[in-house]
Amino acid sequence: MSIAAAMARLTAVTAVLAGLLTGFACMPGKALAQDVMRIAAIVNDEVVSGFDVEQRIRLVIASANMRDSTDVRRRLRQQVLRGLVDERLQLQEANRFNVSATDADLQRAISSIATQNKMAPEQFDRFLQSRNIPRSALESQLRAEIAWTKLIRRRFSNSVQIGDDEIDEILDKLKSNAGKAQNLISEIFLPVESPADAPEVMREARRLRQQLSEGAAFAALAREFSRGPTAGQGGQVGWVQPEQLAAELDDAIAKLSVGQISPPVETLGGIYLFRLEDRRRIMVSDPLDVSFKLKQLLFGYPPNPTEADRQAQRDFSQDVRKTVETCADLEEFGKQLGSGVYFDLGEVRMRDLPPTIQEAVGDVPVDGFAKPIASEAGVMLLMVCDKTEPKTELPDRDEIANNLMRQRLSTLAQRYLRDLRRAAVVELR
Repeated sequence: MSIAAAMARLTAVTAVLAGLLTGFACMPGKALAQDVMRIAAIVNDEVVSGFDVEQRIRLVIASANMRDSTDVRRRLRQQVLRGLVDERLQLQEANRFNVSATDADLQRAISSIATQNKMAPEQFDRFLQSRNIPRSALESQLRAEIAWTKLIRRRFSNSVQIGDDEIDEILDKLKSNAGKAQNLISEIFLPVESPADAPEVMREARRLRQQLSEGAAFAALAREFSRGPTAGQGGQVGWVQPEQLAAELDDAIAKLSVGQISPPVETLGGIYLFRLEDRRRIMVSDPLDVSFKLKQLLFGYPPNPTEADRQAQRDFSQDVRKTVETCADLEEFGKQLGSGVYFDLGEVRMRDLPPTIQEAVGDVPVDGFAKPIASEAGVMLLMVCDKTEPKTELPDRDEIANNLMRQRLSTLAQRYLRDLRRAAVVELR
């Protein structure tokens, strides 16, 4: 490095530190001052401060619902620092092409995160404040993510072409796999850029899995640490059918139970962690999504009923089953008995019914009675008045094309960031 370049670099670092000191000089606390003074990394003459690292660690701990301890912070530090270095590289490259995240982009992203956490935006702000996390810590992460996504789309979208034959191939595969299991998965992907990096990346994957086993939220860690195309969506991949992924990935996912997290899975390009969110059959409707229209009669017991009272109501319910043939008949009969006996339950999904009722109505045809259900209150008689099976349609062509586009842009983005890393001057402190 030339003397002029070295002096320019020193000037840039000094200016950043001066800015940090000015911004936080009024804030009390010796520890905070030390954080501001400490340099965690220098990325092409741009400083990542210890304060940046500590604030991001706070954000990860809060969003992932992790236990805040010295040990957890120690384990997170290197992971967080690598992420911050990548963000600096992404922002520097975006700035080179005059690409940035607007305030409107930022607000949309924060509103989306708040919605995912079932909060209004103002509630989300209070959540950050309650954990002493400046909103700026989240905003800096989102600015890098948004600007990088815009840059990738601007530079590569026109060069990625999705052919009709590719879409047809996927649709044909879905049809041929009808009835087979497909998996709803989330992922964390850690790239391995050279064989020498593999041991350290595997250690990072194992640390993440340990944090997940201790209760950390998968989506939050995926958003922070995954380098795959799904990081911005909390690692959500969607439904994956057989042979859509590499064989070693399919095998690892097939061994999981719903809610389980895989061990690290090595591939040529990197290491994956998967979480199995759900499993279902391709183009086979879920019985729990069947909708029923139900009408009910409840034959109540008198106070302090005897066994004879209970038997009388059971016998009466059987007589009704033999004489009432349709829902229209049941409605007329029920009105004669009164509102305390007859109830129109409207339309309900199977999954929203109690298990005893699910079992009773599951195979009952329209205008058919379920077997009487006895309870402490009386005998309940249910009639199925309509039944709607869920649709099992194939995804449309635009949806498939968009998924393929995202996958290919992600591959290009990973290569782009790898090249930026190799060309960058990065010093970790």
